[in-house]
Amino acid sequence: MKSPLAKEHILCSLCFKSANGSRLLPTLTKGSELFRSYSSYKDIFISASAGCHLCSLFLGTFKPGVQTGDLRSVEVRLRVSRTGGAWLAVVALPQGPCITSQVDSDLIPPDQLREQVMGELPVFRTLEGRFEDPQPGSPFAFVDPSIYKNAQLSKSLSYDASASLAKEWLCQCLQHHDKCTLAAEGVSPTYGYPARLIRVGGGGDNEFARLVVTVDLVVMPRYLTLSHCWGGADILKLLLGNFNDLKNGIPFSNLPSTFQDAIVITRQLGFQYVWIDSLCIIQDLASDWRSESAIMGEIYAHSVCTIAALTARSSFEGCFSGARSNSVDHEAAKKERTPLAFRVCKIPHGLHAEYSASLDVELRVDHSPLPLHTRAWVVQERLLAPRTLYYGAWGLAWECVACSATESYPFGKHSQFSPKASFFEICNRAQAADLTSESRDALIYSLWRDVQASYTRCHLTFFTDRLIAISSVVKRIEQLTGWTNMWGLWKEKLLYELVWFVDDPKDRPEVKEYLAPTWSWAGVRGLVFFDTVGDEVPIWSAEVMETGTKDERGFIRLRAAMKEVVRTSEIRRDLVDKTRSRAMVVSWFPDTLAARRSTEEMRCVLLLRIPNRWDKYAVDLGLVISGSGDEVVRLGSFMQLRSDTCPLFEEDIRDEDVDEIIIY
Repeated sequence: MKSPLAKEHILCSLCFKSANGSRLLPTLTKGSELFRSYSSYKDIFISASAGCHLCSLFLGTFKPGVQTGDLRSVEVRLRVSRTGGAWLAVVALPQGPCITSQVDSDLIPPDQLREQVMGELPVFRTLEGRFEDPQPGSPFAFVDPSIYKNAQLSKSLSYDASASLAKEWLCQCLQHHDKCTLAAEGVSPTYGYPARLIRVGGGGDNEFARLVVTVDLVVMPRYLTLSHCWGGADILKLLLGNFNDLKNGIPFSNLPSTFQDAIVITRQLGFQYVWIDSLCIIQDLASDWRSESAIMGEIYAHSVCTIAALTARSSFEGCFSGARSNSVDHEAAKKERTPLAFRVCKIPHGLHAEYSASLDVELRVDHSPLPLHTRAWVVQERLLAPRTLYYGAWGLAWECVACSATESYPFGKHSQFSPKASFFEICNRAQAADLTSESRDALIYSLWRDVQASYTRCHLTFFTDRLIAISSVVKRIEQLTGWTNMWGLWKEKLLYELVWFVDDPKDRPEVKEYLAPTWSWAGVRGLVFFDTVGDEVPIWSAEVMETGTKDERGFIRLRAAMKEVVRTSEIRRDLVDKTRSRAMVVSWFPDTLAARRSTEEMRCVLLLRIPNRWDKYAVDLGLVISGSGDEVVRLGSFMQLRSDTCPLFEEDIRDEDVDEIIIY
């Protein structure tokens, strides 16, 4: 029977021959040599899958997204420095001819011009300092080390070895992590409990999972949640027409891989119920979707733990998949992973090699977000769930309010930089009795800005979900502060909230129903960021006279200084005072592509003047608007450093320069 655990330090014949016959490795003499080569990426994949530890390390250097089909070959080059430092560099050679002249290079696409270093493996003699031992007070302690050692070598996250580590993390957290218990108890026991759950059963041959209505249950059971990417897949969904069928039983084979895996994990962890959005919300009943999506964050907050399918791009890729976006054999990769890619490997001459990159809790080896964390709904799912188990192509990881852990470091580290830990820590500090209201507000507002930046980086399948997909975080902040949220902006800080910028303007999305006024970030696509005013108090600011709705559109009435401006050209973003051609607004930032192309007459509305902003100079911040009457809309924002020779707005704002304007 094939072992479910990989064996360390086994080399294929070619890797052994290359290491044993190297002229540099025995003495680590300065120089370089070709260590070995592969005719294709597929050769590395096949050898790693067959159990070669060194090939597994080479395979691990290929990041998701690399177009392996474009590679002519792969070389591994050994380099030894004068001081004896040694590295094995994995170099991908693109398709196409070798470049011998500038003339040749002009005829070949840029992505085929250069070889690319995928990564480097340090080669060393001593293992001292290479392994992190548990520190006193580590969040997790293991009486039986085989629990994590076997998980580190498990060929599939579906195997018992991985399940044992996941269950151990969860059990220890439930028993010993006071912060996580406090976070879970901070949720109302009744508000936000899901209307339906999936009962997973014991997994017997004749036992189906089935849909249950929670009000029909004698007690409200503890449950897990699934966080995943739909990926546009046509999957089994709860509909009015199949409601009773799913209550009677859900054939396992009818479920996509991610749902099957979530049910298996729920059983492995010893729970009977799991919440899966597409199976627990009636997808063709608008009223049910509205009511359940409005409490989506609370559903995750109520759950014992969230199962996160981290690298699956659709519901068909699964939690246990070892497949990566550049896999050459998806069916084979689905079944098993390459657990040796981050384990130290012994090679001849008393040496060792390892991949220098380490896995963080998100199972990334670079700064690129993995598929799950590009999804906007997942921001609040991650923040509000007290515990998350990540299942990724490279392994298993844990994140809770108290700590984060991976297979590589299963003892856990206190979560200094975890979004989940930071969110709960700040929410708890905000309720401290010795905190002034000003300090509390500053703390919460800074937290909100971080959440907002993370959220607007992510993508939505349906842009109409722009506000609802973050609404549970908004409600949590409302409860802590008593603030009022209007179309994604906080009424109590509205002038500051209006000064937002779009990193990469795009066309304004077309939506069937009204979503937000033009002065709200919720109506535009892309990353939104705000000017960080800091602790400076404005020396002048506009005044919000009124907010509300008219003809079902949101409006804001401002009393502010305004200037009519015109563009200097269609290309540059400079605006000049219509009456004083020397005065320039050098920084105007359109919200959309249409605004960037606009030739309409514009006005700049001064919202804030911040003293000592840059090099002791004040900065003017405000809106760029166009239109008249009931058609005044925001086009973008402006910023001007008052060191400029001719600032747009005078030093002293006169009453005659101030007027009222209503913006929709």
